[in-house]
Amino acid sequence: MKIKTFLGGYDKNLSYLIWCETTGLASIVDAAVEISEIIEFINSRNLILEKLFITHSHFDHIKYLDDLTNQYPQLQLCGFNQPEEEYGDNFRGLTHHEIIPLGTEMLTILHTPGHYPDSICFWNKKENCVFTGDTMFVGRTGRTIGAKSNISMLYTSIYDNLLKLPPQTIVYSGHHYGFKKSISLKENIRLSSFFQCNSEIEFIQVMKKYEKNR
Repeated sequence: MKIKTFLGGYDKNLSYLIWCETTGLASIVDAAVEISEIIEFINSRNLILEKLFITHSHFDHIKYLDDLTNQYPQLQLCGFNQPEEEYGDNFRGLTHHEIIPLGTEMLTILHTPGHYPDSICFWNKKENCVFTGDTMFVGRTGRTIGAKSNISMLYTSIYDNLLKLPPQTIVYSGHHYGFKKSISLKENIRLSSFFQCNSEIEFIQVMKKYEKNR
């Protein structure tokens, strides 16, 4: 599976174009950046845009969704099966541990609520990569200050799901908030106290300290 990263959007958002080299079938992870550069790249490589993967329904991650569906009316929109927004007839609801194909590539769905109820991550085991949206960034987790956020759920999502992935897994998050755009799980754990907690109580304290010092 090939990955092309695009930076832009509301707040250093990251969108990803991923594709199967065998079939040329492609998907965008989050409609978070202006689409002209993405479409230009798709056309330059003769790719076939098949799906849009939605990591969660916060407005900045679906900002350019209408632009994409206007250009690609048959685009399949793939997100959590209990979404916080309405996505219409082309929406495909996904469940925890479901496997979704992209050509010959397979991605496993991880439901990771906490930052937002419909947050999901897309894990490609073969390529050792995971697209985490706002659940995990380089150096920290997503925040839990929103009305629908839940810090206990986020702790479970991080410690029982994402940190159980192989340490060499590369994290591709929804914003460029760190010192680089992507990072291995092993390095993220080594660098950040967010991922070194021994209990939920300790995690909550780390989160409180972060918010206090913002």
